[in-house]
Amino acid sequence: MKEFRYSALTATGHTVSGIRTAESKDLLSAELLEQGLILLKVAPTLGILGHFFSTTGRAGRKELRDFTQHMATCLSAGITAVSALGDFEHATKGPFREVVSDIRGDVSSGTALDEAFARHPMVFPTVYLAMLSAGQNSGNLDGVFEELTEYLEWNDNLRSQTTQAFIYPAILFTGIIGLFLLMMLFVIPRFESIFKTADFELPVLTVKVMGMGQFLGHWWWLILGGLLLAAATGKYIVSTKKGAYYRDVLLLKTPVVGTFVSKIALSRFAKSFSLIFASGLDLLRLLDLMEGVVANEVLARQIRTIRHRVASGESLTESFKDAAAFPPLIQRLVAVGEKTGSLDTSLMKASHHLDKEIPRDLKKAFTLFEAFIIAILGVVVCVAALSLLMPIMSIRGGM
Repeated sequence: MKEFRYSALTATGHTVSGIRTAESKDLLSAELLEQGLILLKVAPTLGILGHFFSTTGRAGRKELRDFTQHMATCLSAGITAVSALGDFEHATKGPFREVVSDIRGDVSSGTALDEAFARHPMVFPTVYLAMLSAGQNSGNLDGVFEELTEYLEWNDNLRSQTTQAFIYPAILFTGIIGLFLLMMLFVIPRFESIFKTADFELPVLTVKVMGMGQFLGHWWWLILGGLLLAAATGKYIVSTKKGAYYRDVLLLKTPVVGTFVSKIALSRFAKSFSLIFASGLDLLRLLDLMEGVVANEVLARQIRTIRHRVASGESLTESFKDAAAFPPLIQRLVAVGEKTGSLDTSLMKASHHLDKEIPRDLKKAFTLFEAFIIAILGVVVCVAALSLLMPIMSIRGGM
């Protein structure tokens, strides 16, 4: 799918413009013609790179949350969807305004609201579109938009906790690397000429450290290139399903980190499952969506297996029994929810329980990471200090 910026003529003679994804210009023209729009001008947003560097894809999470809140407020007050879209279009700027303008044009020409939203999959998440479709079918659009607002706020909070968990140790680790390079490339070379003029044999530790500094100073470009190549290769590998699976297996087996990652994925699963199930979506379609929602290939594979077993006639409770990635608490709540007909309520309780545990796990992870980083920092400082002090003490003893 490519992204195109277009202008089209309506049946009343007005010109509308927007951004839409399509396989080709011809298919976009045919799609617009079905809605009573005549294509006037069309161009890829960024040429052949439009799919990878989408302007609409960069619409911020805050814009999406504000837009969803606006729609919930307007629809609950009895304002029509077209008027609500028009009001937000005039109040916002940038790529997201063009998306809203395109949706408003589609809805004005008779397209269903959920179908108009679905034409922008790079802006609206899969869960968002699924809940909107269910709300359109049930006639409860205002309630769905309110639930989506709460869901987006919860998701942003969960994302910030996850980011905090990984950024803090990354900053500390970067500081250690910087200190190490400072010692190797600037501090120790200043003493190298002094040590070489001294008429005595340098300690082995000092010789090793000086040799490492010379190697880094001479071959830094090769090391940097190797690291960038390794990072690009790793990014490519984890972009594949198989690579992502092995990455997630490794993360889940890592002490402390594995527990934290697992609880985040499970909380995302429970929250999303509860909201979408409550909106009335078919169970098999819901399980299909959950594979992408959990953002963890290990859980996604097990959800895929659960989906196949449900499709073959097994109950949801039976299907979850062999899913080792889902702890007994989730399995029990699924069993109770299926038995009582309140799966949404049961899994929402699971999500609330996990949300309370995640900050505690985050604090525990911080404590362990901090101790680990301080230990590494101490080793680096001790090695650098000893490599400088040992020759100085030897010179002093000789004098």
